[in-house]
Order: sequence, then structure tokens, then C-alpha cells
Amino acid sequence: MHYAYRYRLHPTEAQRETLDYHRDTCRKLYNNALTKFNKIAKSVGTLNQQVRQVRDQLTDLKDWWTDLNDLYSTD
Repeated sequence: MHYAYRYRLHPTEAQRETLDYHRDTCRKLYNNALTKFNKIAKSVGTLNQQVRQVRDQLTDLKDWWTDLNDLYSTD
């Protein structure tokens, strides 16, 4: 049997603000990508092609959305 361990965090106020900032920025990025994905016509291609189309646009967002440069990413 596999157990999922849970740990309680007790962040300081500064750490809490940083966590909130990162969570909010990731939420905005997710909503932005979801909006773009929903605007793609279903006839454009397969689901994987549609996802790749949105994914490829995400790196271009860093040019004008400077908050994304503060977050870790592989690109």
C-alpha cells in the first residue's frame, strides 16, 4: 500500500506573500492558456496538436508579461 504523506507548513509572512504571488501568477497563466485553447477551432487538428499550439505560444508571453520571468520554467 502506498501512502501519501502530508506536511503542514508554517510559513513566515514574507514566505506566505511569495507563495501567494506565485500561485496567483500561475493561476493567471493557466487561465490565459485555457482561454487561448478554447478559441482554437476543433477542426484545426488533433487534441495533441491543439495543446502544442498553445504550449508553443507560452514562451512568447515572457516578452511582454514580465511577471513570468520571476517563476521557474524550463524555457
